[in-house]
Amino acid sequence: MPEKLMTLRELSEYLRVPEDRLVQLSKERVIPSYKIGGELLRFRKEQIDAMRREIDSRVKDVVRQKTLPPGSSVGEVKMIERPGAPSRNTFLESLSDFLYFNDFYILSAAIAGILLAVIFMG
Repeated sequence: MPEKLMTLRELSEYLRVPEDRLVQLSKERVIPSYKIGGELLRFRKEQIDAMRREIDSRVKDVVRQKTLPPGSSVGEVKMIERPGAPSRNTFLESLSDFLYFNDFYILSAAIAGILLAVIFMG
């Protein structure tokens, strides 16, 4: 039985990557693809899985090299703070962030509440 090739939509759902990005990667020959009828892109699941395994192993090697202090083994490593990693905020910092990013919605809700009160009271 011939193997079933994945469609662009199936690969997009499988990798959780937008379809237009996959088309671009295919044109750049980053991911292996096949054109059927000169325009339909198809992909072999085995090749995609092989690429994922290779990328995962490379990422693990890089992370291991960057996070391990010299002369230590994987079992000895404790949690390391990374620059740019989210820190634990206090309640006031979280509240300040919430108000900063949602001020428009809070103000809009307050104005709508006042207008409704004026309409129904007057």
